[in-house]
Amino acid sequence: MIKNYLKIAWRNIVRNRMYTAINVLGLAIGLCACIAIYVIVSYEFSFDTFHPGKERIYRLMGDVTETTGEKLHFAKLPLSLSQTVRSELPGLDAIAAVSPYNVKVSISNGNSPAKHFDGAGAAIAEPQYFNIFKYNWLAGNPTSALNAPFSVVLTESKAHQYFGADPPDDIIGKEVVYDDSLRVKVSGIIKDWNKNTDLTFTDFISFSTVKSSFLKKNFSAGLWNQGDMTTWAFVKMSAGTVPSQIEARLAGLVKRHADANLKLSPWLEPLSDIHFNADVIENSIRTAHKPTLYSLTAIAAFILVLAAINFINLSTAQSIRRAKEVGVRKVLGSSRGNLVFQFLTETFLLTFFAVLLAVAFVNPVLTAFRSFIPPGLTFNIFSPSTCIFLLIITTITALFSGLYPAKVLSGYLPAISLKGDGAQRGGEKWLLRKGLIIFQFTVSLIFIIGTIVINNQLKFTRSKDLGFKSDAIVTVGTPWGDSLAKIKVVAEKIKQLPGVNKVALEWMPPMAKNGRGMKIKFKSTDVKETGVAQMAGNEDIIPLYQMKLLAGRNILHSDSAKEFVINETLAKVMNCKDPADALGKMLYWNNKPYPVVGVVADFHTSSFHDAIGPLCIVNRPDREGTLAIKLATHGQQSSTIKSTLSQIEKAWKQVYPAGTFDYQFYDESLAMLYEKDQQAATLINAATAITIFISSIGLFGLALFTAEKRAKEISIRKILGASAVNIAAMLSMDFVVLVVIALVIASPIAWYFTNLWLRGFAYRINIGVWIFILAGLSAISITLITVSFQAIKAALMNPVKSLRSE
Repeated sequence: MIKNYLKIAWRNIVRNRMYTAINVLGLAIGLCACIAIYVIVSYEFSFDTFHPGKERIYRLMGDVTETTGEKLHFAKLPLSLSQTVRSELPGLDAIAAVSPYNVKVSISNGNSPAKHFDGAGAAIAEPQYFNIFKYNWLAGNPTSALNAPFSVVLTESKAHQYFGADPPDDIIGKEVVYDDSLRVKVSGIIKDWNKNTDLTFTDFISFSTVKSSFLKKNFSAGLWNQGDMTTWAFVKMSAGTVPSQIEARLAGLVKRHADANLKLSPWLEPLSDIHFNADVIENSIRTAHKPTLYSLTAIAAFILVLAAINFINLSTAQSIRRAKEVGVRKVLGSSRGNLVFQFLTETFLLTFFAVLLAVAFVNPVLTAFRSFIPPGLTFNIFSPSTCIFLLIITTITALFSGLYPAKVLSGYLPAISLKGDGAQRGGEKWLLRKGLIIFQFTVSLIFIIGTIVINNQLKFTRSKDLGFKSDAIVTVGTPWGDSLAKIKVVAEKIKQLPGVNKVALEWMPPMAKNGRGMKIKFKSTDVKETGVAQMAGNEDIIPLYQMKLLAGRNILHSDSAKEFVINETLAKVMNCKDPADALGKMLYWNNKPYPVVGVVADFHTSSFHDAIGPLCIVNRPDREGTLAIKLATHGQQSSTIKSTLSQIEKAWKQVYPAGTFDYQFYDESLAMLYEKDQQAATLINAATAITIFISSIGLFGLALFTAEKRAKEISIRKILGASAVNIAAMLSMDFVVLVVIALVIASPIAWYFTNLWLRGFAYRINIGVWIFILAGLSAISITLITVSFQAIKAALMNPVKSLRSE
């Protein structure tokens, strides 16, 4: 029986090639979106899910509350905290401190020169780390491998990278040199995890090495100051322990031991949340954005629903054509259940073809959306989870798309359908089809309006005056911790180069993602401190960025912080009606007075998500480790700019021969501030294009069917004098009315969600009526273009062909 159903289904599919192509293409696009998004979402949610007892593993976090009330989240905490927790806090199976230590690595090679490697993945870890996270040990003793100082445990891949194909047991005892002088012996080899993880450490140096080496200057045992926050800490709670109990005890412990100036609130972050927590100071882990993943999932569902609606629309539209077939089958003994099964077989066959086409599209789609694709993600159709997902999505899609049309088709009465009156129930189905078309275009219009709003907001962020000039500025870092005198030498060398306009020394440029703040007082006797943004740079920083000086003068050259230039907003906070009124007043920072010598016009210190706040510009030579270079680009060719950059690198290498030269155009770093917004725009643009395309091919199919169904009516109208334009307008108008209704429904929904998104910006565009008018005109134009081909074709048809059977 199933074989016969498949034969009949195949014949119907072949007989109606145009409708088959439309259905398969629409479903394939929807399914492709679902599969691609499933691959991304499942990948992101798979990180660190394989650890035994993962539900009891947490990262110890600390919140530091600023005077402004803002909470900063730190993953790096004082080493003293983890040591005190281990000795004083019950309810934990283990706690381990670990500190990333990315340095150069060298391996002696007999009489040959030493081999050098990038030390990314190295960490200084306590032995308890291996009690929390389980590894398969290939060599060494898990209980004692990290007990002794100057010992290191390597992953198998790193061991082979350092020592070639030697067996693990032969690598034990061999020497690894970190940072040119830290010599350690290999005490263990562990197998690499083969699943997704954010804990990508490969070299575990024993923490006891710190006390006996130069590393001790980086770690302050027994101290609890904010400057001593240098290590991560992971804990594994005992079975039955509640996180809130541990957090309450942690608060009491910090209160007893911590420095009074350290306003630290510790808390426990579940292991499953680490991959999604981007709001961490100095976070080295690549994080995913959960709202984006949920948005992707919702968009995939919408797209698939639109594709299924196309199928339902076209299937019910064709039901009249198959009414006599249903009548004959019922007369010959087919039950309604048999007919439903037959029509569902056709749907499953079409869905199967759509899935095959969708799978072929997935890799090209992932390539096209590289900005959304995390590194390491691949699409493997033969993985068990992917196969299960494909089976589930195929079944759901087929049932959702096919059940209603199967119910409609199988419900025709033989007596009515065999008389040729199958269209008697057409009015009811046409109302359903109208409703589905309205739903399709409602979704499409929401996306169109969203696209217009988001793109205009991003255009606004690019065109609005920032309060300073950012073009033709290159930022170049210098090795941290190196002599501060060297950066002045390299700055002087670069200033002399042709093609260089200005050079300034800075800590961070304006609008830097990790801009630093400072706490000031307006009077020495004040208890309350005011949080302000800080911009550290030398006397060249204001001229280089072309900031507008409203009153006073620029900061002078000095070897330490001696005076402030403030912005307009801070002058207003100081109750100065005129910028000049702030000149000469004292601000107290770390209980030391600093005179205000100048006031600059407000400029943006962060992205447009945040309002401009009070700011101090201060010369801090101890922090100014970045070069800001203004290139002389006027009238210059791109080859000349490349030559200038090459000369800058040569000058830099003369001072830092062992360092890695790296530069970035400042405009590019500013664009990174809106990376998530740009990704949202790309996502909405793609979703809009897909929904419009799916809706259009559905309209095309319905227009094709409508033209066939009304062929005799059109012929009669032509004979009675109707022009081709009249007939084309008549056929198109039905669909245009539906789009107008969809616009009325979509507008308030789109306004609500776009307005909600815009609230995340302190500086934003207004949502004008023109946006909705433009969206409506776009949708109507798309509808007319889609429908007009069939409408004109029907209007130009010879009436004789349609009426000769009458």
